[in-house]
Amino acid sequence: MDNTQRFEDAPARLATAVPEIYALPALGDHVVLNLTDALLCQYAGADRGMLHYSATLNELRFSRDPVALDVLSLADLEQQRTRAGFPGEPVNPELIHNAALLELGVADRKKIQVDNLR
Repeated sequence: MDNTQRFEDAPARLATAVPEIYALPALGDHVVLNLTDALLCQYAGADRGMLHYSATLNELRFSRDPVALDVLSLADLEQQRTRAGFPGEPVNPELIHNAALLELGVADRKKIQVDNLR
């Protein structure tokens, strides 16, 4: 689903629509695994590729929980920004909050279990 123009300048619309779309039985009921590429973490530069604002994480993340993957990724971005001395970019917590309200996954970082495999 590509609705970049609808959501790019409307964070409230994005925070409502994305969880509702994922919660549709025709979509969400058929998702069995979510994969996040966390090989390279670009913490600044927006949508332009800027390797000098990147950190190598070398991780692939697999989960049945899409919300937990987003929570972990946002935590990594914040950690890398802090290390580089960048001010934190405002993250709209509504998206994660709404997804958790629809019971799409776990939004509390303390309740997310991470198993590292080598």
